[in-house]
Amino acid sequence: MVVQTLNQNLTLPRAIKEYFVGDNISTSNISFKGNSEAIGMFTDSNKLLGLKKGIILSTGRVDILSGANSRTNAGANFGDHFFVDEQFITRSSTCDGAVLEFDFIPQFDSISFQFVFGSEEYPEFVGKEFNDLFAFLISAKTSKYNKPKNIAVLPNGTPISINSINIKSNSEWYIPNHLPTHLLYNQLEYDGFTKPIAVGCKVIPKQTYHLKILIADLEDCEYDSGILLEAQSFKSSSTRKPKPIRKNYFFTFETDKAILAKNKVKQVISLCDSLAKFTFDSIVIIGHTDSSGNEGNNNVLSLQRAQTIADYLTQANVKTASIKAIGKGSNKPIRSNKSEKGRAINRRVEIIYYKSN
Repeated sequence: MVVQTLNQNLTLPRAIKEYFVGDNISTSNISFKGNSEAIGMFTDSNKLLGLKKGIILSTGRVDILSGANSRTNAGANFGDHFFVDEQFITRSSTCDGAVLEFDFIPQFDSISFQFVFGSEEYPEFVGKEFNDLFAFLISAKTSKYNKPKNIAVLPNGTPISINSINIKSNSEWYIPNHLPTHLLYNQLEYDGFTKPIAVGCKVIPKQTYHLKILIADLEDCEYDSGILLEAQSFKSSSTRKPKPIRKNYFFTFETDKAILAKNKVKQVISLCDSLAKFTFDSIVIIGHTDSSGNEGNNNVLSLQRAQTIADYLTQANVKTASIKAIGKGSNKPIRSNKSEKGRAINRRVEIIYYKSN
């Protein structure tokens, strides 16, 4: 793990755009409040915590994270004993706070990003009244009175904190690091970490929002905590499932075989060339036969013919996450099987395309 602070070559706006923002998000009005040593970038080719690189915010010096676990209360007191933020209203004093915030415009109807939280307060402060605080606050900029929403929660809605993720509570999200026997003890300082957690929410496409990321020590100004934001993970995507495109193709196969007739090979290659221009979530190919012959054989033959077309698409490197072949035999005719013309139409391959957003 290599951690470095901002410098003349890597300014805050550039760091946000290169080390946090991903697809379909535009940002503006980027600002940071806190000590200059409390924000930086991390890179980790070994992905010790499951993240390769990104931005780190801390209640102390960010470079404390890198290196062997040297003591149980590692931390840097910047002397900011009276850190105040209007969104951190607590019954106790806060200090060494760090606040990163900016406006953003999503292109689609949801946003998400991935992060890891780590702290020196593990395990001593588990179950205590005061834990270090952090939040991811999102608000629409349509009105200054919009109440921010904290999306720093687990998938079940539980707010993320030292008390909610630890060896006893939601332990499937927890990585202990306070004993020499723990896997990361000789590589990272913090005494405990969450596993990578994805958070997000629904938004209105192309509307301006504000994201405010805050972290602060509560009560004590030692026992540092930090947030690691994964690079390029802050994205906007659509939650709407694309309507599938369903098309029938009447490829001629050799009688009772799954081999394409020679005069139809060009037709399939042309189809592959057309599909190569697009990106798909998945493609389903369904083979059909007429009612001639044994239905058991028809089921096998229809699957084999569907697989033949699937093989052509695979070899053509059509951009899709999956290609699946299915055989339906003669169960789904679209014309009467009483005439040769009807049977010829029923001997078809149906392809269902699920396009990417």
